Amino acid sequence: MPINIEEIKKLPPEEKLKIINELWDSIEEGWENTETEEESSEVNSMLEERLEKYEKGESKSYPWKEVEERIKKKY
Repeated sequence: MPINIEEIKKLPPEEKLKIINELWDSIEEGWENTETEEESSEVNSMLEERLEKYEKGESKSYPWKEVEERIKKKY
C-alpha cells in the first residue's frame, strides 16, 4: 500500500507524533551500527563534553515527557 504523505500532513498533531514515534521505534529495532570508528570517536567526544557541561551546571536538560508536551502545545 503506497504511503500518501499529503494525507498524513492533514492529520492532527497528536496522530503525526504517534506516527513519528512508531517509525522511530521501528528504525531503532532494526538499526545496525554502521558508524566508522572515527565517527564513533567524534560522537563520544561530543557526548563527553556535553556531560561535563551538564555536571558543572553549565547546561540544562529536560525530561522527555516535558519536551514532548512542549512540542504538542506548540504544534
